[in-house]
Parts: sequence; C-alpha cells; structure tokens
Amino acid sequence: MKRTAPTPAAALIGLPGFKRTVPILLAAGMAAVTLSGCQGPAAAAGPDCQTPSALSVVIAPHANASPALPAEVACLARKAIENGHPISIVRDDGAPAAVLAPHVYQIGKATAQDDINGAKISFARTAASVEATADGANDLAALDLAGRLTNGAPDAVIAVIVPGLSDQAPLDFTVPSLASADPKEVTSKLQDFKSVPALKDRSVKWYGFGDAHGTQQPLPAPQRQNYQDIWNSVLAAAGAHAEFLPGTTGTTPKANGHTVRPVPPAQQTPVDFPRAGTRTFDNASSLGFLPDRTDFRDPTAAAAAAKQIADWLTANPSGSITVTGTTANWGTPDSQAQLSLARAQTVCRAAQDAGADLSRLHPQGLGHNFPGYVQDNLPDGTLDPAKAEANRAVILTFVP
Repeated sequence: MKRTAPTPAAALIGLPGFKRTVPILLAAGMAAVTLSGCQGPAAAAGPDCQTPSALSVVIAPHANASPALPAEVACLARKAIENGHPISIVRDDGAPAAVLAPHVYQIGKATAQDDINGAKISFARTAASVEATADGANDLAALDLAGRLTNGAPDAVIAVIVPGLSDQAPLDFTVPSLASADPKEVTSKLQDFKSVPALKDRSVKWYGFGDAHGTQQPLPAPQRQNYQDIWNSVLAAAGAHAEFLPGTTGTTPKANGHTVRPVPPAQQTPVDFPRAGTRTFDNASSLGFLPDRTDFRDPTAAAAAAKQIADWLTANPSGSITVTGTTANWGTPDSQAQLSLARAQTVCRAAQDAGADLSRLHPQGLGHNFPGYVQDNLPDGTLDPAKAEANRAVILTFVP
C-alpha cells in the first residue's frame, strides 16, 4: 500500500502555526501512553474500551475548564490509531476549529508500528497544547464540527471534555432563566434556529459536565442537573446516544488570555418572610418545580421553605397566607389554571407536613393571568423559553 503524499508516518492536518514541539503534558489520560525503548510510545496497562470506528475529541482550552484527558479517552484514541481509524481534536472556544486529524497510513509490517507510534505522539502533543484563539465557549458549534469530522463512520465516538456551560448564543447558559428552563422548550427553539448539530448514530461521551474550574463557581445540584437535561434533550434531537461521565480531578486549568463568562449560580430567594406583603419564588428558587410537573425541583430546599411557612403561621396566630401559582402562556387557559393551582396546592401540603394549619393556607392558580406577566409568545406563535420560565412562579401573600 503506497502513501498518498510524502508526509511523515502519521499525516497531520492542523491549524497554521500549530506548535509541534510542546512536551507531552497530559496529566491523567496520556499516562496511558509511555515511551518504550526504540519502538516509541506503547500502551500501558489501563482500563479497556471499545474500538471506535472514528473518534473526535472536543477539548476546552480556557481557564474555566480542565485540560486533562480521562483515561478512557486515551484508550479510545489508542484503539482508533492502532486500528487505522480516523481521529480528530476539536478546539472548543468562541470559534471552534479542528486542530489535528492524524491518520495512520501503513506501508508494511516493518514501519507499521512506527506509523502508529508517531500518530500517538502527535495526538498527545496536540491534545496537551491546544490553546484558545477566541473568548467564550461555543459547545453547539464544537459538537457540530465533531459530527462532521466523524461523518459516515458507523458507531463513531465523540468524547467531550468540556464543562458544557456555553456562553455563546443560541445556547447561552449565562442567561439566568435557563437554570430551570424546560429542556424540551429549549431544544424546540434550537431546532427552529436550525442550531441542533447532526449527530445521527454517534456515541457522545461527556466527561466532567458542569464541573467548576477557574472563575466558574460550583452550581447548585438542581441547576447543574437541568443544564444536563437540556443537553440530553438536544443530543437526543441530534440523533446521538449521550453518556455523562466523571471528569478528571486535580488538574490545573489553562490561563492563556482568552476568557469565558462564568455561569452564575442560581440564587434562591431568601426565606425571610415579611410580616405582611408578598414574596415571589421563581422556578429556580426553593419552591421551583420540574417542567410540566408538580414535583419540586429541589425537595430538600422546598421542605426548608415549607417549614418557614409553618413557622410564620405560628408566629402570626391570626394570620393567613395566599399561595398563588403562575405559568407561561402555553396550552389552554384551563390547563394553565389547573397546573398552577396544583402547584400551589403542593406548596400548601408541604407546609402542612411541616406543621402548618392547612385551613390558613389559601391556594389559587392564575395561569398566565397575573400582574407582572411578561409576554412570552413570539410573533410566530412559538414560546420564548427564557421569558416563559420567568413567568413560572409561586407567589406568597402574607396577611397578619
């Protein structure tokens, strides 16, 4: 079999100015690649993995992400290279790009192992030295590129080693209302924008989703879970099979001058009820609900808020509380009223479980017909997910 071009043993496709002399510094994953005499790098003992028909590795090279590869990704890369399958690396910043796509061209038994070892070295060096060229993180665009690089390969794997907290439109998680937005609504809007990547039959292995690095603060568990649910919904719409796995730990994020905006942790409304007046709890608060359900998003936080409701009634023996549920303007007026009332009743029952007198709690459901409603229907009749989420709330009115 002849080489298609007079290139080194492992043909390289990279960006102009790519630094090929950077040492191999992968903290966790590439510990699976070691030097072995004159034969070059060889696979050390480690976890076994599948042999992907094609592999694309998405790396976030900014200060709010870990640069290290998990051991399984190193194994996937080794298997792909040893079997002559396509492998690529995608840089995930504000302008995602493919930075390396080595492929092994074997010309005979005498040079086959050298070709494979050369490709391993190239992959390791590139993965360790990827640097951001633009501010931000655009995970949708990076996944779209990874999908195109693995196009036509059945059972291809896309290994995503980024926190998944994109700060670029159309999926900008720095928008506060996305902390509790309905994943189906977000996905539907992305489909309207034609922004869902084509990932049919790809296996997406996502490592370290939602992890906090650099200036990114840890996110509350319900917020982090909702972001993962959004990505699960998007990837399902893209035709992929998604699996979320732990990332590497103990690694130092890169600091190269390019920044990504940290996603603000959802701020739960303090439970310091007034003697009289109203207090509004949005859907990311301790009294927030799962999409289209009457289950609390954070049962532990909801129980604490319910206890405070019971305590207020104890401190105000002649007082009462009206619990009002509100919704986005979606579905029929009757369905809106029913859901918002059911949620208000759920709050009342939780307060009763905490010791409150149920007769002093007055639930009502107003749907979207409440003071302060924000128009959440777009001109084409579809729902704006961010504005819709702002209309889903529980309003407590205290009468001493």
